[in-house]
Amino acid sequence: MRASRALDLTDPATIRAVARRSGLTIRRELGQHLLIDRDVLDAIIAALGADGADLLEIGCGIGTLTAELARVARSVIAVDIDAACVRATRLTQRDNANVSVIRADARGIEPSELGLRAGWLATGNLPYNITGVVLSRLFEMDEPPRRGVFLVQREVAARLTAGPGDWSLATVVLRSVATIERLRDVTPAAFDPSPAVHSSVVRLSARREISAESRRRVIALARLVFQQRRKTLRHGLTHALGGDAVAAVAVLNAGGVQAGVRPGTLSLDEWQRLADAAAELRGRSS
Repeated sequence: MRASRALDLTDPATIRAVARRSGLTIRRELGQHLLIDRDVLDAIIAALGADGADLLEIGCGIGTLTAELARVARSVIAVDIDAACVRATRLTQRDNANVSVIRADARGIEPSELGLRAGWLATGNLPYNITGVVLSRLFEMDEPPRRGVFLVQREVAARLTAGPGDWSLATVVLRSVATIERLRDVTPAAFDPSPAVHSSVVRLSARREISAESRRRVIALARLVFQQRRKTLRHGLTHALGGDAVAAVAVLNAGGVQAGVRPGTLSLDEWQRLADAAAELRGRSS
């Protein structure tokens, strides 16, 4: 299971050579920024705790993180949407028998079809524009990864790990299926080419906080309420309930939540109480 370090995939000259041989042109529109900081690589591996597990890597680039994963994992399934990245990673990881590289869109993958076994883990240097979609899809699965460690935009990490008072819809969506930790920030210099923004390493651990049905109701309600996130919760609920201010007040009273707070201040438990109250109100009026 040991991987070779014959290629230093954090070395710019090696990166250029691999790119030329595989026909890879780095495409910023795909969020392709190759990680070249070995300290960050080591931090990701340590945070994963991947010994003996099956691993899904999203966005393998030229195989820099893949090589490190291969040293500790039972198997690594590396996916990338760019055919040139797939060629590059197959080239750099050709000596690692526990690595499989496939071309796929991470937003549509099915881990069970990839042969990932119970207790599988996930990681990746995620393109900033699909971070929320990918993380939601992974941790909403019936059998989600036990744990995931990802590089994401620093602003996204701050939003997902925000304390009470600064939640967003994305925070509600992910915190209902996982605990999220912000482990460290990463400067643009850790990548080639350097992005225009800072990044962060985040760790998610699968944990169902509420039932699937309650979660469905919470997200449906929160999505509408957050359209009025700058206004009070009473305004947001009125909007979510089709303009019925009387119903909004009734839901607030039943849920035991103050009308004058902002949506971002609510805890998951408060969202659940409001969603349950709204569902009960609709049930009585139908």
